[in-house]
Amino acid sequence: MSPVIGILFCGFDGNRQFVTTTYIEAVSDAGAVPLIIPCPGKATCPTKYFQLCDGFLFCGGGDVTPLLFGENLMTEKGTTDWKTDIFHIRFMQQVLSYKLPVLGICRGMQILNLALGGTIYQDLSMRPEKSLNHMQLSLDRSDLCHQLSVSKSSMLYQLCGDRIDVNSFHHQCIKTLGETLRTTAIAPDGVIEAVESSVFPFAVGVQWHPECMYAQSGPMKNLFLLFIRASKKERHIF
Repeated sequence: MSPVIGILFCGFDGNRQFVTTTYIEAVSDAGAVPLIIPCPGKATCPTKYFQLCDGFLFCGGGDVTPLLFGENLMTEKGTTDWKTDIFHIRFMQQVLSYKLPVLGICRGMQILNLALGGTIYQDLSMRPEKSLNHMQLSLDRSDLCHQLSVSKSSMLYQLCGDRIDVNSFHHQCIKTLGETLRTTAIAPDGVIEAVESSVFPFAVGVQWHPECMYAQSGPMKNLFLLFIRASKKERHIF
């Protein structure tokens, strides 16, 4: 039986909530049933989703409100939405409490980090080190931007070895790691590009967009396949 993957809505567009098609296609092609999870209008997380879904995907999207990690707004870049931020962080905390598999992509990785008590840089320019341009301007979102160094003691290493080229569409990044998370890939400028949990069965975050590279990249397809496989395993019954 195909596992059900809950895909958290990316954000609001006027009076609509949306999920980018590439996430849905990657989950479906990897052998799972995608179930889009909207924000119900309150910051509560309906427990029914944790009965229906075998794993959860947190997608890319807008910036996270700085007050949620103890800072005032210090940049003019990006847009934030308090309702989306609160819902995503609380939902992530619930997913982790049930120890269900979770894959966080771009903003989703930052939500995973924040839910575990970590922090992020509001903008790459606030890092003490000089940063690369991590917001590529390419005609195709599958185009590659920079290389990563991958930790040998990681799940990611099993998929792609010690080096991999990825795309890049972000201007925020992890500052301090959340509890139980460890860095598993970094960019040439030292920006954290992937994390894995040392406690939860499958809690992985990547800063790039593997769903856009899915059709062209074997390792990115295998990342989704590994996530789906983890979601097939026996889980808690609520």
